[in-house]
Amino acid sequence: MFLDKLLLVFPIRYLFPIFVGILFLITSILFAYSEIRTSNERIESEKLNYVCSIVAGFQDTAEFFTRKNDFEFIERKLINISADPYIRLIFIADPDGRILLSSKRKFIGKEYHKVLKEELPGSYRIIDRKIHNFSRRTGIYCDVVEKGRYIVGISPILFSSGKNTLRPDRIGFVFLDYDLQKIKEVYRQEIILKLASEFGILFVLLTIIYITFNKMIAERIETIVKAVQQIVKGDFDVRVNLQGRDEFALIASAINQLIEKLNRYITIDYLTGILNRFGLERQIEKALKQNNDKWNVFIFIDIDNFKDINDTFGHDFGDELLKAFSNRLKKRAEDKIVGRLGGDEFIVFFQSDKKPDINRFMTDFMKSLSGTVQIGSQTIEVNLTAGVTVKKDRNATFYELLKESDIALYYGKKKGKKIFVLFNDEIRLKEERRIKLTEILKKSVENRDFYLVYQPIVELKTGRIVSAEALLRMKNKNLGEVSPAEFIPILEDTGLIKEIGYWVIEQVCQDLKYWKEKGVDDLSISVNVDIQQLLDRRFVGKVNEILTRFNISPEKLKIEITESEAMRFPERVISVLSSLKKSGIEISIDDFGTGYSSLSYLKIMPVSYIKIDRSFIKNIPRKREDNLLVMSIVNLSKSLGYKTIAEGVEEKVQVLYLKEIGCNCIQGFIFSPPVSREKLLQMKKEDRRLQA
Repeated sequence: MFLDKLLLVFPIRYLFPIFVGILFLITSILFAYSEIRTSNERIESEKLNYVCSIVAGFQDTAEFFTRKNDFEFIERKLINISADPYIRLIFIADPDGRILLSSKRKFIGKEYHKVLKEELPGSYRIIDRKIHNFSRRTGIYCDVVEKGRYIVGISPILFSSGKNTLRPDRIGFVFLDYDLQKIKEVYRQEIILKLASEFGILFVLLTIIYITFNKMIAERIETIVKAVQQIVKGDFDVRVNLQGRDEFALIASAINQLIEKLNRYITIDYLTGILNRFGLERQIEKALKQNNDKWNVFIFIDIDNFKDINDTFGHDFGDELLKAFSNRLKKRAEDKIVGRLGGDEFIVFFQSDKKPDINRFMTDFMKSLSGTVQIGSQTIEVNLTAGVTVKKDRNATFYELLKESDIALYYGKKKGKKIFVLFNDEIRLKEERRIKLTEILKKSVENRDFYLVYQPIVELKTGRIVSAEALLRMKNKNLGEVSPAEFIPILEDTGLIKEIGYWVIEQVCQDLKYWKEKGVDDLSISVNVDIQQLLDRRFVGKVNEILTRFNISPEKLKIEITESEAMRFPERVISVLSSLKKSGIEISIDDFGTGYSSLSYLKIMPVSYIKIDRSFIKNIPRKREDNLLVMSIVNLSKSLGYKTIAEGVEEKVQVLYLKEIGCNCIQGFIFSPPVSREKLLQMKKEDRRLQA
């Protein structure tokens, strides 16, 4: 833990030499301390013997020459001995305690105990006690005093009787004070200098070795670090080029293998084996930078109704279809960048020196990609929609091209699929308006941009208005009147359709209450409900809560859902519609005949009305096929117990035909366009008076 924190402050290439230097310094200090201590012990032992031998030798000499009364020789001997620079003091004291001869003349004639007090104050008493014990000839006293600072040697000297001589029974002494501390300091300095030179040379050698190896290691580490930094930035083309058999070369080899695997995992789609989104971005961005003076063609391809294939045959089957289509795409676009963006979305990119004839190219290209695909025993018809952007722009980016082609694809899907759409200024303006409208729609309820109109539904048998369909309209102060074909898809795409849907139901209930207060209580209103609302778990409870709040009977509200949307989630839709019907709300299937509903579902749906789509009504009774189809729908509805409403009725002959085949109700401009609630109230009152 401590090392981790330390490495956050210092890089290891700095921390390691600091650690080695500190370790080297501590080792040097300990080694020097040990050497000095050993040297001190050795010097102390050697100099103690040395002092003892000097004192012992001088004792014999002094006794011999004192008998001969030859003090001159003793003095010369004393001077010779005191030539040693570490001998602080040497003197001979007579039996009366006065100094006869001394290496320092100032002490001659003085009492020895005063000199000792002055020179060795800390050891004076011990030394004096030893001297007083020289009552007879005894051995030499030689020891280290003053905490190892000095060596003192004392030896008794017998003086002979006679004039100027001591009597044999009287004893003097020779005293020698050796400066042990001074010689220790000299040796200590010598040891330190010697060790400093030895360790200095070793340190220099180690420093040279470290710098050399560090340079080699640092260069290899730097190579690895730079490569890793490039990888972090998303550059997976980098390679770590380190030769050798050392650990760094092994790390480099492992990094290179990892990069190869990352390139595979990150840039290649695991299912189809072609480039994935990341791989597409890398290669296309690289091409855009290298050839920024060429025309760029970016094609965004989507397989039509792929979700339905997955829902029908299963996801495993869908995966096999994606693989088969990818192989076909690679063959048809062999010299181009090809990849899978995700799901059933594919990208094709190429560059050209001249502006390509994109319409001709895309016509042939889409034809070659579309058609049947064999998956096991199943044959699937593959149809495609594509968005294309073609531009020559030095600053073009992958995401800019993707955005433009995606917008073109969006408009291709809106136009009915199986086509390609080229992104242009017209689409750009439409998209800008769509984005602007999206922002406006988020606040449209608060700004009161929405309002309702009602198109009457007339019963053919009586000619009376029995119901009306609520239609959402929008008028914005900046955009003016906005077509439902424009804002409804945006509400669905953004999920705002749920919020607006509840607002519509509340507004219808409020209008029903208004009509009731005005004396009209025999009118029901149909409300178009989006699949997103039906999938909302709050939907049934919310509808009932709104009806209760406005005190509206459930039979006054009808719910309309398109056939195609009802079949997207049939089980869930049937469950929700059944709950609504139990509450008393009637259900209508809108745009019947345009979807692909199953009769097995249709017969169990809690439906009250079938609304025949206007696309079948507009050609009756002139077109025999449509006559038969409309008649079949009416007869089927009767057999299932449903009533029928024909939409888009505009001609009297259509009214007569529908009445003849037994259609129950009609809705269309032949009777009335969508009107306001006040106009519908007026029409309903006039309708009542007309029947009276």
